[in-house]
Amino acid sequence: MDVAIVGGGPVGLFIAASLSKMGYSVTVFEEHSDIGNPSHCSGLFSEHILEIVGEKERRGILKATRRAEIMAPDGSLLRIKSSSSRVYVVNRVEFDRSLARDAINNGAEIHLKERVKAVSRRFIKTSWGEYRSKIIVGAEGINSVVRREILVSPPKIIGAAQVVANYNYGEEDLVRIYVGNEVAPGFFAWVIPLGSDMAKIGLASYGNSWLFLKKLLRQLKAHPLSISAGGIPVSTVSRTYGEGMLIVGDAAGQVKATSGGGVYPSLKSAQCAVKTIERALESGDYSRTAMKKYEDCWRREIGKELSNAQYIHRQYRKIKDVDFNNIVRELNRPDMLKIINEYGDIDYPSKVVWKLLKKNPRLIKYTRIIARK
Repeated sequence: MDVAIVGGGPVGLFIAASLSKMGYSVTVFEEHSDIGNPSHCSGLFSEHILEIVGEKERRGILKATRRAEIMAPDGSLLRIKSSSSRVYVVNRVEFDRSLARDAINNGAEIHLKERVKAVSRRFIKTSWGEYRSKIIVGAEGINSVVRREILVSPPKIIGAAQVVANYNYGEEDLVRIYVGNEVAPGFFAWVIPLGSDMAKIGLASYGNSWLFLKKLLRQLKAHPLSISAGGIPVSTVSRTYGEGMLIVGDAAGQVKATSGGGVYPSLKSAQCAVKTIERALESGDYSRTAMKKYEDCWRREIGKELSNAQYIHRQYRKIKDVDFNNIVRELNRPDMLKIINEYGDIDYPSKVVWKLLKKNPRLIKYTRIIARK
């Protein structure tokens, strides 16, 4: 085969669909028996994601959301409202399966319930057999076999837990965020509506995320129907390529450390992977030098934003609850809300952060963020 992709998540499936459409032979190896499951994602997607994958009417969109509330530790609220919706609640299972259908329709093979045990240059050993491939892509998440083979240390990980719950939400276009060290130390909790009496409720933290989530569920009087847990990368790895190999997505730490969202930066990186793989297959050059073009591309496209997000995350971890309360008060000013509504973008959060700091320098003493040019 031309390309073997380890991992049947959205990133691996997008690469498979793109390359198979060009006429290359592509096989995806997925250890689970069901595309899209288990789903650890919040399913809150931006317009940018849908622009990359195209045909958004086919991608499992449940609803648009135009409002968000951020609750400070003292109960005060920062209410954000967008006049034009740029964020969607998406059924992640259907989203992933739509990408799988694209890959299959373009000629790719998907091997379900076939776990990759080891890889080496051009060889893949799975639970069912051995294969040869010109290029191997690691898109299998934080415990990447491909990343270990290219001798790269894993990204820094924080724990996350999420439930789908029976919860009388009341407002179906409103996303709620809870901040504070009593709720989710070092990160935040979220409530995302799925319907009038259903929601995804989750959090990530530097503590025991499941214990913190159970506490929040009791406060909300929400009743879990399903539970999932996993890890969120909050740093990128030092290198994302080897001879004839690339790693993409969570395996590479291509996740926004500010929000834990990885689909958009991973898909941007996947576009770079497709270009690099196409050039390598055309030229027959699978050297590290040829593969390095992938890393040069994704760092140019999304690397600066990921770096900014990691910096903001490190400073965010230092914020005390009393300062969260002060920050929410400062942001509730009309001029601050105008900036948030005008420049807020969940895929490029650093843009609005720097503008807010410039407009209101008092925020610096609460956030400990040094304003950059």
